[in-house]
Amino acid sequence: MKLNDVIKHFINNGYYEKTYIKNSSYINKEGKRESKDVIILPFKHVFVSANNNEVYIIEEKENLFTSKELEEIDNKILTFIQFLSNRDPIKYNINLVLLCPFETKKNQKEFNKMLGYERSKYTSRKIFLNTSSDNFENELSILPSFPLDVHLTLKQTQINSLTMKVKEVVNESLYNALLKDTIDDDTLNNILMSLNAGEAQNE
Repeated sequence: MKLNDVIKHFINNGYYEKTYIKNSSYINKEGKRESKDVIILPFKHVFVSANNNEVYIIEEKENLFTSKELEEIDNKILTFIQFLSNRDPIKYNINLVLLCPFETKKNQKEFNKMLGYERSKYTSRKIFLNTSSDNFENELSILPSFPLDVHLTLKQTQINSLTMKVKEVVNESLYNALLKDTIDDDTLNNILMSLNAGEAQNE
């Protein structure tokens, strides 16, 4: 189960868990008006962006989602949308993250039908993540709105070239001192004094 990994990913990216509740009034059996709080987005894991303009609903299964299950999810989201005004950005930024193993060899037909649902943007944007993937971190990178984790690796020749360019504009003593984790004031002052002396001689 990868649900906890996805939840952690959302929290680390500034999202928080939220329950959408609306107070509803009704007439009881005695003819008296009463009110109660109703959860209008009835999913266990709902995450909202820090600026409250985007919602992610997370659902996980140990097998493929069926057409009936997907339709029921859509209906719940559609009901929720009815409570939102046209000015509410949430209305146009509802995302459904569905976690399940992609067992393509066993049931290709059901798998294709499920992925076909991903193209439907009627109530929400659908994102399927493969929980059987050997590298689930790659699956998480599919999620939009998150900064890409980019690692830059320089070849040694590139590093040497950059070093030479730095040395062209920085005194070698200062360059070597800057490579150290710490540098004391006396050492830094001596380097700066020697630099100033060198500049005075060149004038």
